[in-house]
Amino acid sequence: MKRQDPKKDNPWRAAALTSAIGIDLVVCLLAGYWFGEWLSHILGGQLWLLAGFLLGLVTGIISIYFMIKQYGGL
Repeated sequence: MKRQDPKKDNPWRAAALTSAIGIDLVVCLLAGYWFGEWLSHILGGQLWLLAGFLLGLVTGIISIYFMIKQYGGL
């Protein structure tokens, strides 16, 4: 039977990862919204707002993937 690394079984580390995921997603979404809002004022149209929001969502998902990959050792 393979023994787990005791550092990876720490519940505080899991709680920190969960908190970091939530904060990261919110920050990326807000940054994308702000960027889209700024582009909407500069270029006109509401489509830029949606594009900025989607860009923030994609950025957040990619960032979360790399956080989980580093934590889980995938």
